[in-house]
Amino acid sequence: MLNYRYFKQALLFVMLFVSFSCRKDLGNYNYEEINSVDFGGIDKTYNAMLGERFKISPVLKFTKDESNDEQAYSYQWLAMRRGEALNSEIRKELATTRNLDVVVKIPSGNYDVYYIVTDKKTGVAYRTTFRLTVQTSIYEGWMVLNDVNGAARLDMISKINNIYTPVTDVLGSTGSELSLKGKPLDVHCYPYNFSTYGIYLSTDKGTNRIDPETFKWKNTFNIKYEMVANVPDDFHADFMASTEHPNGAGTSYMFSAGNVYYYYYIYQINYGVPINLVKEESVPFNAAPFIARSLSSSTLIANAVLFDVNKRRFVRHLNNESTCTTMPTMDNALFDYNNVGKDLIYMDYSPFNGGDVFAILKGGDGKVYLARFNLVTAIQTYYAEITGAEIGNADKFTVNPIYGYLFYSVGGKVYEYDMSLKTSKLMLDKGAEKISLIKFQKFVNGGSSRPYYESRKNQLMVCSYDPALPAERNGKMELYVVPSLNGDLTLGESYSGFGKIVSVSYRER
Repeated sequence: MLNYRYFKQALLFVMLFVSFSCRKDLGNYNYEEINSVDFGGIDKTYNAMLGERFKISPVLKFTKDESNDEQAYSYQWLAMRRGEALNSEIRKELATTRNLDVVVKIPSGNYDVYYIVTDKKTGVAYRTTFRLTVQTSIYEGWMVLNDVNGAARLDMISKINNIYTPVTDVLGSTGSELSLKGKPLDVHCYPYNFSTYGIYLSTDKGTNRIDPETFKWKNTFNIKYEMVANVPDDFHADFMASTEHPNGAGTSYMFSAGNVYYYYYIYQINYGVPINLVKEESVPFNAAPFIARSLSSSTLIANAVLFDVNKRRFVRHLNNESTCTTMPTMDNALFDYNNVGKDLIYMDYSPFNGGDVFAILKGGDGKVYLARFNLVTAIQTYYAEITGAEIGNADKFTVNPIYGYLFYSVGGKVYEYDMSLKTSKLMLDKGAEKISLIKFQKFVNGGSSRPYYESRKNQLMVCSYDPALPAERNGKMELYVVPSLNGDLTLGESYSGFGKIVSVSYRER
């Protein structure tokens, strides 16, 4: 009975509490709307050139201020570099005026810009935002290394306001401290690590990288500062060979005078002792100047195939090892990996057919053969003599990544070879002009977000020069669309005014 009485008292208390809680508040309150701002006249995205004037005239509508008195408000335009931590270097104030009218001085890159309007009377701030891409005349584009009477010159086909424009001698025009000396060998662009983009220039007198935004240079940008061992001041790479994979930042091979070096940023593996030594052998082998490399999608570790010139055999570099291993013996092999009996005249990795190594071999009898095999499994998929026209005189080769066609050049002619049909077709004849380079550019990025990169992966680059013209402007670079079914090439882009083009790479964004 006692418990029942306590229960009733508790229930009564709850009912009274609810009753008072639900009573209407009869207090006298007056609510007023405060002034607010509607922003107009500002687009969602803008492009601007470093060093040039950039203007925006916003249209502001104040809900409680028809006078539109500019002095009643303060204004601020703030640029925040996208994808980076907040600090004083990332946060840049552009202006404190109602309209934006400035000469762009912030470094090239992608920014979120905040336009903040503050009501001085109430202290309430309102803001809107847009994206800004700051570019320079060297922001993005094709890096073109030329031979001008035996001297090196770096040109660029620069993307400026979505138009590609040739720029001659970009090191000179940007005031770079780097002066190229010696014979030009290679230009290579790739993400050196996760925060630094590398643009590497090689001549027979040295290899250096330049600042990717300004092209400035200092002596610590020399390749010897990326190497473990001491090397001569004139040490140079004949070429750099990164994995050219979206997840391959900080992964690269380097070839120099028959030696191959390996760099892997994640594991802090710097270019050290050459890897062209077979495990359990004591004498390094002389490597052919080709590195067929790829990045494992599962381990994100680079793998590569090299060719031992001394013993005429293929070897592999796997799993970040400091040495190489011999290729496995295969049942029903099409050829012997460890005793090829022919010289290697071209080799590269192609994404065709899920990823294959294409190797072109030449025997003592002058016959030329094409070998194809998987880099990781070592399964051989093709081995046969190439019966194409003038193949014995070919000196440049490249493989189409989509259809697997082999392109090769002889003098001023370019042929396409279909390994399935075992037929060749003359695709280009440039007459008196000489072809100095053919290739398919391997872009790191692509897909729908990079339509230019994605479409150019399948375009054949042909660089040629006319010996009858002055050496400083006798060269040109052309991109051709490659159709299926052995169709004719279609010219997509053409640029002239270069020297004899030796090497081309693309500075991506």
